Amino acid sequence: MARNPVVLYVDDDPGICRLAEKDLARHGFDVETATDGLAGLARAAEGGIDIIALDHHMPGHTGLEIIPKIRALPDPPPIVYVTGEAEGRIAVAALKAGADDYVIKELTGEFFPLLRAALISALNARALQRARDEAEAVIHAARDRFEALAEERALLIREMNHRVGNSLQLVASLLNMQAAAHPDAGVKSALAAAVGRVMAVSQVHRRLYTSDDVHSVALDLYLGSLIEDLARASETDHAGRQI
Repeated sequence: MARNPVVLYVDDDPGICRLAEKDLARHGFDVETATDGLAGLARAAEGGIDIIALDHHMPGHTGLEIIPKIRALPDPPPIVYVTGEAEGRIAVAALKAGADDYVIKELTGEFFPLLRAALISALNARALQRARDEAEAVIHAARDRFEALAEERALLIREMNHRVGNSLQLVASLLNMQAAAHPDAGVKSALAAAVGRVMAVSQVHRRLYTSDDVHSVALDLYLGSLIEDLARASETDHAGRQI
């Protein structure tokens, strides 16, 4: 079961605090009050407050002086600024200082409905922002995992290709040793042709996989080198057959 949002109403007028408490409680809010800015700041610092309605005129410190102090708290709640001043400059100053919304305090008009609407709007905006932040965090974490896996895969591919290259070189060396040890000229020629083919494969492999970029191949350079290697292998094989 979802709990009621907790509103901290900060106003130096106890009568207005009581009216706000009764009205908001009737509409699904849990309300706490503070009668000056520093007391409101101290209560907000304790945690458990979902949103703050902050009055402008208060003894000692105006609401404009308290807003930055609330914003400096860890994970500060949203602030709806309440002012009896009809001048727009106060509202603009509050928004610039960090308030999420403002309401003109006129107890004979639509103050409490407007206050409730501003509170709900600010709470919804904060919930939406948190959902967006969580989604971005999930995306960043997934991207980091993907990049780590891609790097690991590239490392494994480079290691595998290094071993394949070594294996081809080993095969060529063994064939050369056999050719050098065998007395028959025909066998020597056949082994030399086999060495040529193995080296051609080794050259193709080296050109394909020794680049730092294992995701793509310069096809024009690769095909040109491949034709040259095959031509040399063919010449070696043809010469061996003529001997």
